[in-house]
Amino acid sequence: MSRVPGNRRRVLTFGEALIDEFPGQRVVAGAPLHIAAHLATLGWSASLITRVGDDPDGRHIIEVLREHDVDPSFVEVDGQLPTGRSTIELTDQGHDFTVHRPAAWDAIAGPDPIPKHDVTVFGTLPCRDPRSRTALSRLLDAGSFIVADANLRPPDFDDAAIRLIVERADLLKVNEEELAAITAMLGVEREGLHSLGPQWVCVTRGPDGADLTHRDGRVWATSGTRQRVVDTVGAGDAFCAGLIDGLMAGGDPRVALEQARELAEATVRHRGGLPVR
Repeated sequence: MSRVPGNRRRVLTFGEALIDEFPGQRVVAGAPLHIAAHLATLGWSASLITRVGDDPDGRHIIEVLREHDVDPSFVEVDGQLPTGRSTIELTDQGHDFTVHRPAAWDAIAGPDPIPKHDVTVFGTLPCRDPRSRTALSRLLDAGSFIVADANLRPPDFDDAAIRLIVERADLLKVNEEELAAITAMLGVEREGLHSLGPQWVCVTRGPDGADLTHRDGRVWATSGTRQRVVDTVGAGDAFCAGLIDGLMAGGDPRVALEQARELAEATVRHRGGLPVR
């Protein structure tokens, strides 16, 4: 792995940047965008590789990235495809997403050459289109610690996307529903995921906490807390950022889990998945 000079770690997140349309409110969103913003808050040099439309929403996304100290240098602007959108329906169980097409982030070309970095973060959504999937494959071959945050959004994933995140990840993060879907699709138990690629597997369980396993058999867990919830959009992204920061610092995995939990719990107390400035 080619590390960035100095003590400040660098992360490249890859994938969707879009506008979440809540009832009565529109907010800048996207799992890789949220994760980059949270890591920037934690002192990382964070860059987002994505594509937006040449439209007001795209310009707003770039402005929000700058406000959150995320480098927008690798945000491509598409003259034909619009900035992506998703519609959020709030339910008693949380929320449902509808991710709309067409979307500029389906056509990411990616930087050439790829800059030196310590960590790459991606999920399944940018795998839904061959153009972005090709750019992602080139990024994953560049050499870094790879984090896959499953972020399954039916119908926008397939067997190939599942195999990519499992086989290429050093750290795989999933929630309980995603774990069930992935293990069923691959025909393995949870413990078998480690043999397919990941050094670390983290399963989040909402208010019931999370657990983290290493391929050597070690297990750590954190409990959750019950609190006021505005919405849970982006909570998993904040959790992922906290976990990445803790593990890459080389500290106690239990402490990394606690930091991840605290970030996630702070996020559910406000609308959207970006850190509060």
